[in-house]
Amino acid sequence: MDANLQIRISKNLKESFQQIAKENNKDTSSLMRDWISNYVAEHQKSDEDLAAELYRAGYRLQQDLGGREKVSKEFVKQLQEYALTDQKEFTQLILNTYLDHDLTIPSVVSKTYKVYAFSQMFLFGLIGDNPKNG
Repeated sequence: MDANLQIRISKNLKESFQQIAKENNKDTSSLMRDWISNYVAEHQKSDEDLAAELYRAGYRLQQDLGGREKVSKEFVKQLQEYALTDQKEFTQLILNTYLDHDLTIPSVVSKTYKVYAFSQMFLFGLIGDNPKNG
């Protein structure tokens, strides 16, 4: 093990947890590691899942803007340039667009700054067809 995690819980909860773990022949640290591992596995999405979700988010923005024909060519051109040169600016432009149109920002949009392919999937959704699975 190479890292520690400190948490704050009530003294009573800590004592109860330690007692019950001991009664069940369990180590509290291993119980916490198991719970954290299971939580991460359950909630962590694969790159393919994120890419598909970003495409859908881009497509939903397209629809919120009035459809493909209403998405500004200048906006798309600027996004394409930022996708190639500055992922942070790409994401910021997307976020500003949601805010300017008083739209709810999908949490997945924050992933566009991490990987070029993710920003491209969002962009493809913005200018693309309705995704097959919705």
